Amino acid sequence: MEIIRINYRNIPELPKSVACIGFFDGIHRGHQALLKKSISWAKEKNMYSSMITFDPDPWKVFFPQKVCEHLTTIRDRVHIAKKIGIDYVYVLTFSKGFAANSVEDFHEILHKMNIQALVCGFDFQYASKNSGNVHTLQNQSYFEVEVVSSINEEDQKISSSRIEPLVKSGDVLKANQLLGYVYSLSGYIGHGFKRGTNILRIPTANLNLKDEYVLPQVAVYSGMVSFEDCIYPAMINVGRNPTFDNELLTIEAHIIGFNGDLYDKNARFFFLNKIRDEKKFDSIDELRNQLLKDIETTKNEMITYKDFVESTSVLWDKKLFNE
Repeated sequence: MEIIRINYRNIPELPKSVACIGFFDGIHRGHQALLKKSISWAKEKNMYSSMITFDPDPWKVFFPQKVCEHLTTIRDRVHIAKKIGIDYVYVLTFSKGFAANSVEDFHEILHKMNIQALVCGFDFQYASKNSGNVHTLQNQSYFEVEVVSSINEEDQKISSSRIEPLVKSGDVLKANQLLGYVYSLSGYIGHGFKRGTNILRIPTANLNLKDEYVLPQVAVYSGMVSFEDCIYPAMINVGRNPTFDNELLTIEAHIIGFNGDLYDKNARFFFLNKIRDEKKFDSIDELRNQLLKDIETTKNEMITYKDFVESTSVLWDKKLFNE
């Protein structure tokens, strides 16, 4: 797969392709339907498949002071698109100038990108003041258009705006079902308070984020941690360690079956299911005993949700660690 960043004022020569278009935050099951339709249609036409997305987030362009949390970074979206089988990812640089393009100008941009057919969702909007929609797309003559109907779960549309509150409320299992894979955060391992190692004798790795992800609710989760070429089961805590009266929010994981040094290494934390709410314990021993129970729960849930675990290792090209 090839990734090409494009300024709409200077479009390079590109091969003929069948493209899907959108911001694609999360690349959830609804987005995946668009990508797969593009791939199958491209094969019918003997062309390349492509995904057109935008960077930076339009909200960040118009409201630069706004915190823009995402389910996935642009790197995450590109990686998942590659795994699904897209040939090209075209990243259009979003700017106020780009947003001011008329509907006709937008069609001309796609034409210059050599788009022969376009796949979009039923509610796709584009161009100045969102004046373009599926009807204006279908009425232009540069390329064919396929509109994908709503992809539903429990009679509700699968959407990023539906998934974000699930993550924030701690219902990551439901979020995972809508995404089609296990929700994760990517960052690097930093130094923590070392209480896990020195006091509790349950060492933890602390994740420092580089990007503005949607954070799961403060709670304890079963999950996994990946680094280098392996993925390990892990009990993950998002919170402030109230037993120790912390104020700083931390994301830390006890990685089951690993005892090495991970400081400054890139890692990804996967949130499989919420185990329990965070609480303040009356003693260190009480906290330690609960954490040991949480570790056993995590091991059991790795078996309960085996399909999710295995699909996650495939999606992120990681080997499953077996104790």
